[in-house]
Amino acid sequence: MKLARNANDIVAKHLTNALPGDVLSVIGIHDAHVVRALPTEIPKVEVRQEFTDIMLELANGALLHLEFQTTREPAFYRFAAYDLAIAERYRRQVRTVILYTGDVKEAPSELDAGSLRYAVENVYLNRLDGDGVLETVKRHLATHEWTAEDRVRLAFAFHMRFDRRTRGEAFEEIVETVQKVPDRNEQDYLAALILGFSGRVLAEEQKARLRKVLEMTELLKEIEQEARIEERKEIAARMFRKGASVSDVVELTGLSEEEAREIQKQIH
Repeated sequence: MKLARNANDIVAKHLTNALPGDVLSVIGIHDAHVVRALPTEIPKVEVRQEFTDIMLELANGALLHLEFQTTREPAFYRFAAYDLAIAERYRRQVRTVILYTGDVKEAPSELDAGSLRYAVENVYLNRLDGDGVLETVKRHLATHEWTAEDRVRLAFAFHMRFDRRTRGEAFEEIVETVQKVPDRNEQDYLAALILGFSGRVLAEEQKARLRKVLEMTELLKEIEQEARIEERKEIAARMFRKGASVSDVVELTGLSEEEAREIQKQIH
C-alpha cells in the first residue's frame, strides 16, 4: 500500500484522541498528560535527519519527544541535536523518552559533553508482561470493559516480554485481538497508535500483515485516499511540464479546474 506524504499528519490527528489523559503511564511514561500530537518535521538546516519519531504536546506546556530504539544507544548526540532543534523551533521545554525494544536490557540515560549536559528517560518495553497484558485486554473486550489504557496496552504489546507464548504466537494473537475490536473509533485509534508508534520498528513482513488487517479502518482509508490524490497531482505536474492544457489535465486526472491551475502555477 502506498502511503501519502502527509500520512504522518493524518495519523497525528487521530493520535490526539487516542491518548487521553495519562494513559501512557501503562507503558511506564508517567505524568504525561497529552494535549495533542505535533508535526514531526524539523527543517533540514537544523538537523541531519529531519523527522523525529513522535512529538506530543503536554498539558504543562512541555513537549514529549518519543524515540524507538532497537539497539543500545551508546551516545546521544543525534537525540540532543533533535531536541535542540525542537526547543529552538517551539521555545518549549523538551522531555525525551527512548522506548527500547528487542533485547536491550539497559542503556545510558545521560550525555556529558562538558558545557552540554543532556538527559533522557529510558523505557524498556521488554520488561513489561506481555502475557498478562494480552489476557487483560482480551478479558476487557469480552466483558465490554474496554478502556483507553487497553488501547495503549494492545498497541505496544508487540514489544513486550512473553514467557508463555513465542514471539510469533504473540504477534498472531495480538493481530487477532485487534481485529475483534468492534468500535469504529477504537479501530482508528488503535491504527493510529500502531502506525504512529509501535509498528514502526516491526519486521517488514509484520508491517505488511498489519496494514492488511488495518485496511478496514477509516484511518487507512483516509491515508489511501490522500495517496490517490497525490498521485493524480503528480501526473498533472508531469503533464503540464510536457505542455498539456488545463482542460486536458482536468479530463485525464479528475482534478478540479482550480486544483489543476494551482499546480500549473507551481510548475511555471
